[in-house]
Amino acid sequence: MELKLGDSVRVKAGTLEPDTEKFEIGGWQGRIVELDDKTTVEGTLVGIEWDVETLQHMPAEYIIQSEMEGLGWELMMLLEQDLEIAESRDSASEVKKMQEELSEKYYWSSFGEEGARIAAVLGDADRNDDAAGFAAWHSRLASGLSFPIQAIVSESEENQVIPEGEKVTLTALSTINDRYGVLVTVNWKEGSSEFPLCDVEVPDDPTENNLLITDYVMWFANR
Repeated sequence: MELKLGDSVRVKAGTLEPDTEKFEIGGWQGRIVELDDKTTVEGTLVGIEWDVETLQHMPAEYIIQSEMEGLGWELMMLLEQDLEIAESRDSASEVKKMQEELSEKYYWSSFGEEGARIAAVLGDADRNDDAAGFAAWHSRLASGLSFPIQAIVSESEENQVIPEGEKVTLTALSTINDRYGVLVTVNWKEGSSEFPLCDVEVPDDPTENNLLITDYVMWFANR
């Protein structure tokens, strides 16, 4: 079979994904983007960028696992003998658009277990929509936090009255601020005030409070 860059190819039935051999990839289709000029003992390696239809039907488990392990799911290196020539089904621009959509959808998967919990909180909320994200987190925190919570201020900006390192008691969930996100009511030696939840930590709390607040802080910093 004479292959060249840009050719559309389909994976032969019964072929397994080579990294883990956990996924059967027969029927997956894409374009050749790399031809290895060094033939291995097994044969010539071919780099394939998956097309739109393949990406649309790719198992979520495969994408999530790839993200968690830092591997690319957009393309794959396969042996030439595992491929057959196919008709193109889309354009390169359509493929790029689908890759971007899936990258957004599975963005948090690369953050491991924490990312999986964050994704569960956000649901279908647009990753770039802070207002939707804040609303989703406010709802989850309202149902999951148990007050009062002993905490430490991990960061404090110049316009915030509570200094970094100060011990505080979180007494209630408050409102949402466009800049600082979810606010909480805190008591400290100088009185009571509202403070950004993203700027506190609860290292000595073994309950779900610690996990929820840590996940929220990670989301806030990486959103």
